[in-house]
Amino acid sequence: MTALVVLDPDMAAVKAHQHGLDATDLSAISAHPEVVAEVKAAVVAGNAKLSRVEQVKRFTIVADPWEPGGDELTPTMKLKRNPINAKYADEIVGLYSDPPGVGVVDLR
Repeated sequence: MTALVVLDPDMAAVKAHQHGLDATDLSAISAHPEVVAEVKAAVVAGNAKLSRVEQVKRFTIVADPWEPGGDELTPTMKLKRNPINAKYADEIVGLYSDPPGVGVVDLR
């Protein structure tokens, strides 16, 4: 099981100020080691509530926000799977590569 993780833009701005980053640069925020560590801790905490086969083993943080009605989400917040697969094809391949791709966090 793998995941594309999207940061909440409001929380990302708070973390940016905490770490002295530009609040509008989601790419820098999503790559910051302390932000990655916090997301990793959250995924590990979420995994603790799931059976082994349901747990996320690898994830990557995407640098773009997903807005309702945008490329990735419908206005009712449903995933647009084909556009996500096309837009994040490199990241998805990296999640399943051995060794993992750039920016992939391996929890195994």
